[in-house]
Amino acid sequence: MPVDLEKEKKKNVKLAIGVAAIGILLFAFIYALMFALMFLKPGLLFGMMPFPSLSREIVPLNEKLYVISKEVDLSGVSFESKKQPDEKFMLGILENNNISAIQVIKPFYSYAQSGNKIYFFGKGFFRTFDGAQWTETKTDAVGKNPKAAANAEGIWVLSGKKDNKILNRIKGDAVSPLPLPAKYAEDKEICTSSVNLVLFEDRLYLFWTSKNLCYFASYDGSAWNVSEPSEHHGRIKAIADDKRIYFFSEGAEAPVISLATFENSKWNEAGELGISGLFVDWTPAIFKGKPLLLVRGFFSETLYAIENNKAVNPVKFKSGLSQKGFAWKIALLIIFGNLIFFVFVYLLSLFINRFKLRTWETDLRQYEFASLFRRFLAKTLDSIIIMLPPAVFFSLYFFGSDFQFHPLKLFMLGFLAFGYLILGNLIYHWLLEGIYGKTLGKKLCGIIVLKDDFTKCGLLSGFLRNILRIADNFFYYLVGLISMTGTLKWQRLGDIVAGTVVVRERKS
Repeated sequence: MPVDLEKEKKKNVKLAIGVAAIGILLFAFIYALMFALMFLKPGLLFGMMPFPSLSREIVPLNEKLYVISKEVDLSGVSFESKKQPDEKFMLGILENNNISAIQVIKPFYSYAQSGNKIYFFGKGFFRTFDGAQWTETKTDAVGKNPKAAANAEGIWVLSGKKDNKILNRIKGDAVSPLPLPAKYAEDKEICTSSVNLVLFEDRLYLFWTSKNLCYFASYDGSAWNVSEPSEHHGRIKAIADDKRIYFFSEGAEAPVISLATFENSKWNEAGELGISGLFVDWTPAIFKGKPLLLVRGFFSETLYAIENNKAVNPVKFKSGLSQKGFAWKIALLIIFGNLIFFVFVYLLSLFINRFKLRTWETDLRQYEFASLFRRFLAKTLDSIIIMLPPAVFFSLYFFGSDFQFHPLKLFMLGFLAFGYLILGNLIYHWLLEGIYGKTLGKKLCGIIVLKDDFTKCGLLSGFLRNILRIADNFFYYLVGLISMTGTLKWQRLGDIVAGTVVVRERKS
């Protein structure tokens, strides 16, 4: 039967207006819902995200190396209640580059290790763990933000901040208040996270930073000796064994970890360990008489041995952001989101098919235009095909090297990946459609690109239709969708400019 093209044009215009209205209302609803959740129920929104566990500390105990990790649960966060995120702490044993025997432990603020026990401190209590049993002691001698050191002679606990700083020695049930260095007691600009207590050669040593200065003080049981401060801007951490104190520090302007040692009553000159770049965190420990350093980057956690003031023998282990479980959670979230979108596109495609002219007849041949769903499926398959090889390569290279600690190399990788996706996508579609009329995705979906007179596409038309994806892609391809529904030959803007159409490959 003859087709009334004018009637079809009017129908297509109405359909395009309807699709535009649906798209705008849908996006408005989604954004309004997201903003509403963000402000009214942020915990529900954050609870959908798979936050990974982050390794915090490594602690030696009974010839085993324990790893303390933390997970943050944001599902209960609310602006109204101002509730802090719940934290789940875990303790596991590092064996063969994996963390095993993981157990959930109660929250704590800091820890100290002595002999065959680990001490975990929080406001008003401390717990001990000997590798098998837990014990808890409640005491007012442990105040807010406690930092501690322990040995066979007792536990030294430094608590409080600003005007309320106290230092107590706990031995059994006895608590002995101790004086503080005057400079420390009066300093109201102390960086609490930088405070370190270390026991070495029957003395208590205190390190802290304030106003870009680092202080070092020692207590011999009767008085404090405070050294001259040195300029310092980054993080500091100190540990000790029977021979020396190891003082690790990080520069702020150039993120490089350095090590200085204190022995025979004097400091040896600090030297760089050979680890530099972007660090999320790092922590030292002494295991079997040797210093170790755990460095956590954005996508890896690496354990180094320290020999001759250099970081050597790097060992990566599966924890934190590098966990496969975290990657799978992200992948499942992406897949689930795309499945919902696929269902929506499929239903929309059925709706459009009911009202648009599906075929075009010329020279005794009939061509069937490719539906929205087939074109969307072909584009998705092509995106996977384009991204898969470099994704595999970059993943193997990324997780197999330490370059992610270096900001310039990290930037260059991101820049190359972005450039590949832009240019690779354009060249892939342009050449395959220009020469063969179809990409691999289109071939799998049984559709082909032709000129609007149903002759071969050609390189020029293939280039024009793909360079115009920039315009069609606005608002998640809503512009291209409106153009397809509003034209007789199902043409998006790129097709109109290039003079092309997309049809089913089967002809009758």
